[in-house]
Amino acid sequence: MIIDALSMIDKYKELLPNIHDGIEKMESVKDWKPGEKYIFESGYVFFQEGTTKPLEEAQFEAHRNYVDVQVVLKGNEYLAWSELTDLTEIIPYNTEKDVQKFVGENAHMMKISEGMVYICFPWDAHKAVFHMDQPLQFTKGVIKLKINKK
Repeated sequence: MIIDALSMIDKYKELLPNIHDGIEKMESVKDWKPGEKYIFESGYVFFQEGTTKPLEEAQFEAHRNYVDVQVVLKGNEYLAWSELTDLTEIIPYNTEKDVQKFVGENAHMMKISEGMVYICFPWDAHKAVFHMDQPLQFTKGVIKLKINKK
């Protein structure tokens, strides 16, 4: 997992050569609808907004076919990370939704604020959109970059 400021995204273009396509698509969509997919050549973008949920209601998830690039556009959320091997599967992998759900210890957590980005790879389990004390408001763009499997 990578956590950084969106302003530093250029540092990752060798690792993620299509990241700029995703950022460009995200920035070009002005009148977005939550959850609607906006397609570009190497993936898609969708937007989420709302109120965070309590930590106890959040679940770890992982993806196999896309790198998950989440950009907090407004507000804040908390994020937890774990190695997949430290978690217990609760919902098997869904190929259509490209998601597998897990439970486990919340050992590594961080507040993600406006202007920050986190990048989740298939070997990362992440739990997002939760709060520690009080609910938080957030708006974010989620860029899904297709993984080229060889």
